[in-house]
Amino acid sequence: MEGQPPPEILPVKSLPDNDDRPLHPNLPKPPALLLMISPIRTGKSTIISNLLLNSNFFGQDYFDETIVFSPTIHNDKTSRFLRKAATCYDTYSDDTLQGIIDDQSSYEDKSMRPSIALILDDIIGVFKGKGGREPMINSLCSRFRHYGIDLLLMSSQNYRRVNPVIRSNATHMIIGSPFPNVKELNKIFEEMGDSFGGALNMEAIYRKATPNKYDFLYLDLTENPPVAFRNFQEKIAVGGQGYADIVAKGNFNMGEVKDTPIDEKKNQ
Repeated sequence: MEGQPPPEILPVKSLPDNDDRPLHPNLPKPPALLLMISPIRTGKSTIISNLLLNSNFFGQDYFDETIVFSPTIHNDKTSRFLRKAATCYDTYSDDTLQGIIDDQSSYEDKSMRPSIALILDDIIGVFKGKGGREPMINSLCSRFRHYGIDLLLMSSQNYRRVNPVIRSNATHMIIGSPFPNVKELNKIFEEMGDSFGGALNMEAIYRKATPNKYDFLYLDLTENPPVAFRNFQEKIAVGGQGYADIVAKGNFNMGEVKDTPIDEKKNQ
């Protein structure tokens, strides 16, 4: 009507955040799906152990229960402390996972439901579900938060084996180094580059994050634009930020980005 102000879209009031558990802002804020793409001997087990055992990260008291599926959990010396702190399975089955989901779903009062960290280490893209169907983990990635799974960590050595549904639902991502498979890296650069100014920019950001062995690129994909870190310590990119042509000259000094440091003392 004439004389009335034009209609204005107002923000919807946010729900209160009742999660008062202390957590460094650089780390994945639950509920989170952390996808790790890291070749063999790149410190993957060390990263997982720090996340779940080191009090500077989630530590042993953040989640009520930690459940690990890993074919190497009983052979990996690096994971010997994690074996003592978590419920561990060295084989994956849909039936076992369904039992976890059924138990979590049995709580009528969701506030009484345990907070779970579920680790699927080197499982995705390897094992098939019942009757040759896709395993439940491919559908779990879009529904995990409904079952009180506050951290769903999925790892793979091969990015192209990871189901596209899992890749598209990842809220955070770690890309390890050294990464000798160029085809795998290029696939990551091509796919994730859409959020970081293109494949060349994505490569430059990865090189910036991984100058040393065992360094890794950590992506927070919940932010808009998404944020890239060297390890969990240094923020090195926010979206694209116009890092054009830097990869051509091998100049990965992309300028200073304000960061929040974190103490990364390893669990002894």
